Amino acid sequence: MSGPALPLAGWTVSCDLWGTLITHGDRKAADAWRITELSRVLHAYGHHPAPEKLSEIVGRTRAEAAHQQRTAGAQPSVEAQVGAVLDELGIDPGTPDLLELLLAVHTHAVLRACPQPIPGAGDALDAIKAAGGRLVLTSNTLATPADVHRLLLADLGLLDRFDDLLFSGDLGVAKPRPEVFATVAERAGMTPGRVVHVGDDLLTDVDGALGAGCLAVHYNPRRGPVRPPVPDFADFAELPDLLVSSCSAAAAELISRSASHD
Repeated sequence: MSGPALPLAGWTVSCDLWGTLITHGDRKAADAWRITELSRVLHAYGHHPAPEKLSEIVGRTRAEAAHQQRTAGAQPSVEAQVGAVLDELGIDPGTPDLLELLLAVHTHAVLRACPQPIPGAGDALDAIKAAGGRLVLTSNTLATPADVHRLLLADLGLLDRFDDLLFSGDLGVAKPRPEVFATVAERAGMTPGRVVHVGDDLLTDVDGALGAGCLAVHYNPRRGPVRPPVPDFADFAELPDLLVSSCSAAAAELISRSASHD
């Protein structure tokens, strides 16, 4: 295929990362490593919180931050999350080098989960590119900043497949806020109506994209609830053709609307 015959030419395909392109891995292993290493750092500075207490505070702080992100599109900084833990423990975050060391542990713990690509995801991305689509990764971040995500994506062989990478930690707002999807379109030089977002979360991915005027495709491997008429798929082998049909239908509808106003 070449030139205008490419079926996804003129379209941006935005993809969620966690739970869509890659697995979450062993979250328990990541959590356990985080608490062990945080304890090591704190002990070195003369602080000895009980592991159970530290685990409870860290878990609650992360859950609260995730809730604010998911429901309001807020983007809590990693520094604020670690600072909240220290505040509850009664530890001065201004101790030289302490916060920096804790941040290094907190932000790299996800690598201990050993997430892996979802089967077929890489091939689907290649097919989308071959069909002329512009590929953008659009991911919310919580404890893991953009630089660590880039390391992970490179290790998994996914980094070079994307034309652009958008992380909520860099943007200062998170999905489902419409500003996130507006940024995808703006950086592609397209209107939101020429952006189709693929993700597994009905609130942050599907509703977020639709609310910003984009198209949405729902990755629904367990065949759970859907948002009619948003198309869904369970196997990445289905995605390229599904995108082509969705974008073709949307383009035809736009042409029809334009003709009706002539």
